[in-house]
Amino acid sequence: MVRVTVNDKTVEVPPGTSVMDAIFHAGYDVPLFCAEKYLSPVGACRMCLVRTGAPRKGPDGQFILENGAPKIFWMPKLQAACITAVSEGMVIDTLSDEVRHAQSGMVELTLFNHPLDCPTCDKGGACELQDRSYEYGLAEKFYHPNRLELPLYTRFEMTRRHVDKHHSLSPFIVLDRERCIHCKRCVRYFEEVPGEEVLDFIERGVHTFISSEEVGLPSGYSGNIVDICPVGALLDQTARFRARNWEYDTTETTSMDDASGAGILVDARSGRLERIRAAERREVNEIWISDAARFGHQWVNENRLLTPLVRRGGRLEEATWEEALAAIRAGLEGVPREEVGLYLGRESTLEEGLAAVELAHLLGTPHRDFQGRTLYPATAFAPASFEELLEAEFVLVLGDPAEEAAAVHLRLSEYSRGLKPAPRLNHGTPFADLNIKERMPRLTHKLALFSPYPSATAKWAYAWGVHAPGEEQALLAALLGQGEAPQGLAGAVAWVREQLATKKSLLVLGAHVLNHPAAAQMARTLAEQRGMKVLAMTPAPNARGLEALGLYPASGGAAWTEPGPKVAYYGYLPTEAQLRSARFRILHLSHRHPLAERYADVVLPSPTFYEKRGHTVNLEGRVLPLEPAAIQNGQADGAVAALALLAEALGVRTPVRLVRQATRLLQEKHRLPPAMERWLPKAAGWAARGEAAGGALFLRPTLWRREQLLGAVAQAVEVRLEVGPATARAQGLAEGYRVELELPWGPEAYEVRVVEGLPEGVLYLPALGPWAGRRLEARVLVGGGV
Repeated sequence: MVRVTVNDKTVEVPPGTSVMDAIFHAGYDVPLFCAEKYLSPVGACRMCLVRTGAPRKGPDGQFILENGAPKIFWMPKLQAACITAVSEGMVIDTLSDEVRHAQSGMVELTLFNHPLDCPTCDKGGACELQDRSYEYGLAEKFYHPNRLELPLYTRFEMTRRHVDKHHSLSPFIVLDRERCIHCKRCVRYFEEVPGEEVLDFIERGVHTFISSEEVGLPSGYSGNIVDICPVGALLDQTARFRARNWEYDTTETTSMDDASGAGILVDARSGRLERIRAAERREVNEIWISDAARFGHQWVNENRLLTPLVRRGGRLEEATWEEALAAIRAGLEGVPREEVGLYLGRESTLEEGLAAVELAHLLGTPHRDFQGRTLYPATAFAPASFEELLEAEFVLVLGDPAEEAAAVHLRLSEYSRGLKPAPRLNHGTPFADLNIKERMPRLTHKLALFSPYPSATAKWAYAWGVHAPGEEQALLAALLGQGEAPQGLAGAVAWVREQLATKKSLLVLGAHVLNHPAAAQMARTLAEQRGMKVLAMTPAPNARGLEALGLYPASGGAAWTEPGPKVAYYGYLPTEAQLRSARFRILHLSHRHPLAERYADVVLPSPTFYEKRGHTVNLEGRVLPLEPAAIQNGQADGAVAALALLAEALGVRTPVRLVRQATRLLQEKHRLPPAMERWLPKAAGWAARGEAAGGALFLRPTLWRREQLLGAVAQAVEVRLEVGPATARAQGLAEGYRVELELPWGPEAYEVRVVEGLPEGVLYLPALGPWAGRRLEARVLVGGGV
């Protein structure tokens, strides 16, 4: 530890700690704009200027003394606290007039070119520049030569700069260059977190501005720059001018967009969801979330189902919950209990899963499942934590984290950067080496990746390759030394086997492996042989939790993708074939849909996951809380209430009728730990049934979901049928052609995109939901050019 003195207080901090962190540790404050604890320091804003001094050693190796104590040699100029490292005996002054005058001067210089937009700026009330101006701005007044004019808090009289105020960087983000204070947080974010250097400073001096390449911002993880911008220079276009910050009802909950379990802040106003921001969850997502989690919320407010619907005279009509109960009771009359199917949606909580399992046991039905369940259970693998990922010597990825689990992708970026900046700065001098901190080299030798299509995560891997969907079994056999590798991957596989044999490794599995039971069993064998823990990127965000409760088909039961029971409760919109095969259909939906209008007998209003209370389990096995946001949803209620209604209609008394009852039963019966702790049960009695489906159409994972394709998302996200050049020639397709596909949920039309590097003979379509990682037979009808 290093002993330093901050003003009048002595503290001990680890070597390499910045002066700024030492000041905070001592209980004092220092102003900042450019510093961000999850990014490397750069010293761009100069707001954190402090006075520093340190003792020196003489020729004899002993400290030079003054009055019996080590003499402090003060630096001739003030130092930026964020890029200065502490040294033994350092003295730091943050309270002197010299320091305060310099800090107020920086506020003055920053405000000089800043527009007076506070009354209309979306950042108002949460602006760091407002706070720093109030706390550290000039206290004295300056007067014009003409005494009749009002006093000003600046010494400058020239006109401020005028630049572009509404520069759209993407459909999601707008840049106001007049408000930009050049802190460089956004530039560093793209460089260090997603690893995409798309923003930078252009020009010099007062003419400096932030800009991107002509292609704009990539729509994957760009929205985080809105959160970290200290002023209103970067704004969320989907929430612009919707409300002032103090008018929002803010709720912290968990994102169910993927299995990462990222923390989010849901901002609602007047009962409408207006904005999503990242919540700090250091163990999981730090402060970063995907664009799908941030911007894909506009669907929540549109076309909501607010009351139950009951079919009368061939039409669905609005009804009460009591009338829905009567309709369900009439529809189930004479139906054997074991023929009732219970199917939950992909965003179901642990409490809802427990309600379904308990009711299924009482009914004796084998027909129970949840949307997005993979053919092989994720609970068959010992889960790794993100901390264990960062500590691994080698990571093997079989999948595409960039499109399957946002936190895994960003953690792999952090993993490939190696050590955090502070340990690298442990060199005993009080100055940080900026060359060490900026543009830290990627440690690609620690990562290998194989996927059925090119993955953005592969840029950090030393060995990577693309194989055709269905060849994952051959790939894993080669990794086990039991066969030959797929074409073109022999060299990469041989290198990976060497790494696995000598290093402490970790395995990341994608949905395409979990939906191929034979390949998944080989992956389990490989993990057990090498002692590897696994991060299984499931299409359903709570797959580990629902599997652990036993929510999967028993012997003779129908899976969530299959037509099955004659009477079924669906917590999602099933395929048309499933709806046609059932005699009585109860749908539990948050939004209206034409298929429900055509086939459903009873439709119950459901909350979205933003409005649910309960718990979920992420891919680490970590229990995470969900809290309901202040969103108006009419008479909507969750699956716990809907299943209790179904039980009442069947004359069954279920032990789970309220969410609180379900939570208590989870704690007593399943030993569910408190939120943020890990829960690691296995799914007992699971036997993977059947083989992976064949077919030329591969449903490629993507973080976006079908219901999110509204407004700005529809502009930014291209949903096309992707084929390789050879496949396009063989199928008679060309760039821009319109084709129609026969899919399980109905026919759909897409535009063709020809992509280099895709395996031959395969059509790729973004899954946009729980079917990710599956192969299907699809009939292609060519419609012609555009």
